[in-house]
Amino acid sequence: MKLLKIPKLLKIFTDLKFAISILILIALGSSLGSIIEQDEPLFFYQNSYPLDKPIYGFINWKLITVFEIDHIYRAWWFLSLLIILGICLVSCTITRQFPLFINSKEYLFKKEKKSFQNLPFFVRIQSLFYLKETIILKLQSLNFHLYQNKNLVYGYRGLIGRISPILVHFSLIIILGGASIGAFLNFKAQEVLPKGELFHIQNPIKVGWLTNLPNLNIRVNDFWVEYEKNKIHQFYSNLSILDNYGSEIKEQTISVNNPLRYRSIDIYQSDWNLLGIRVKKINENKIYEFPLFSLKKDTKAWITWVETSKQNYTLIFDQLQNVFLVYDENGSFLFLKNIGDFIDSDSIVLDILPSTGLLIKYDPSIIVIYVGFGLLMLTTSLSYLPYTQIWVFNQTKNSWIGGMTNRGKIQLEIEFENLIRYIEKANIKKLNKLD
Repeated sequence: MKLLKIPKLLKIFTDLKFAISILILIALGSSLGSIIEQDEPLFFYQNSYPLDKPIYGFINWKLITVFEIDHIYRAWWFLSLLIILGICLVSCTITRQFPLFINSKEYLFKKEKKSFQNLPFFVRIQSLFYLKETIILKLQSLNFHLYQNKNLVYGYRGLIGRISPILVHFSLIIILGGASIGAFLNFKAQEVLPKGELFHIQNPIKVGWLTNLPNLNIRVNDFWVEYEKNKIHQFYSNLSILDNYGSEIKEQTISVNNPLRYRSIDIYQSDWNLLGIRVKKINENKIYEFPLFSLKKDTKAWITWVETSKQNYTLIFDQLQNVFLVYDENGSFLFLKNIGDFIDSDSIVLDILPSTGLLIKYDPSIIVIYVGFGLLMLTTSLSYLPYTQIWVFNQTKNSWIGGMTNRGKIQLEIEFENLIRYIEKANIKKLNKLD
């Protein structure tokens, strides 16, 4: 079967070199997406990639924003490359792989000496008693599918090796489709919430062009930090998904690398903070909340000031622990206290108010991409299976046997030699019986 005729304008999409060049551009774009931070606010790129100190002499925040490298997987040019590569795969499959597969299923007899001499493996043997039948029985035992027309025989084995390239292209199309879906139907949100808070997703960092934020009711039941040798080992949040009537649908304790998954939405434990403390004034019989302020950037230490009837105190909290330092208004250290202790006879620190940082992601393309990669690994392995063909031309005095394969030529050579030896031994036995 001849390859399908297509317009010259479309032939470029069936060109292997063109497809490889598109694939290289996609790989380079993906590498940039791994190097350059994605979906950060504009001031982040202005601080990290200033105009006066460009990286490698040309990478600055303007270049990043103009070419949409800050969200490269949703950039118009990156999606265009994915579409072009998809067209190349479909075009190659229709015009090349399908015809090869269809031709592989058709029988093709060889009945000229020259056609056998052009094969990588061929032999001419003397026609003996029941030679053709002996060859057919042996080829059937080797799992060849055979066609016969009088003195001509054709057989093939390993047709899966022919269909596997089609399935490889299909797997790549699934992956490309999944990546495109992810650009249109995903979102990422960041929420910082105190313990006991009921919230909805309302602080998106990244939203796909066709994405609607889901209406979920989520409650932070509890938050705590686990220490090991006075260092943070892990921190946890206990969350509940609620329906519109407040009934609990799902409850789970999450931690770093252990998210909650609900309807393709993943909720990750990303950070934590301390918001304030609760102090009870004994004389007034009232409870007050005082805010906590970070001492330094990116450190887990906080400070606050509490005014009592006697004097003003400065309280220092290090990590989410039940101890804190107390200083007077002149900055002199007074004592070390625990949560629940009196600062003085008038005030008692009841509790610390922590907050948990949650990263919420939704990407329906992940399952599609995983399926595509799983199918790709399977079909790529199957494509290495050899497709083998064999021909027999039986004449009155001589017979021609030839074979070829696209892979595993050494294995075919061994099988071909064994076939000839088997034929010779079988015919000798039959001649001896006749004598």
